[in-house]
Amino acid sequence: MGLFLVVMAFCWSPGSLRAGEAEDYHKFYSYYHSKWEIVEETEGKKETIKAECYGTATGCNIFVSKKQTSIWGYDPKTKQWTGVGHLKDGSRYTSTISRPQGPKFKAGMVLTFTSIIRHADGKISYVTGKQTVVDENTMNEVITGTDQDGKPIPKVVRTAKKIK
Repeated sequence: MGLFLVVMAFCWSPGSLRAGEAEDYHKFYSYYHSKWEIVEETEGKKETIKAECYGTATGCNIFVSKKQTSIWGYDPKTKQWTGVGHLKDGSRYTSTISRPQGPKFKAGMVLTFTSIIRHADGKISYVTGKQTVVDENTMNEVITGTDQDGKPIPKVVRTAKKIK
């Protein structure tokens, strides 16, 4: 009987509650699970990029494009959806995004990404992305930031559409 009570206490511990929270976050961010066409504009130059995001059995999202690969998951310490990625030029980044209020993505919702990019040459950029949900298949994003000396880096504007 004592062993049963110990097992039951463990099953109902805050740790098991966090596991449910991680599942909620993964379900919420499953919005990204799709193939995407992304139009990206930086300093007047436009480029169209194909990308794909898919979920894993372990509750993570994996995002792949010709410009980057990243993996995202729930961080129980910060209670945020957190990603790490590698860029085509050899740079790598860490990024966090807090879960907005509400059970699912909806038009008008704004998501804020905060990232640190460590470039291959040793320099660091501090970046903020504001992603606005236009509809169930479209997002707009504006990315701004500074380099390690506080100087602005080029603004990036993206429109991402799910490919059916």
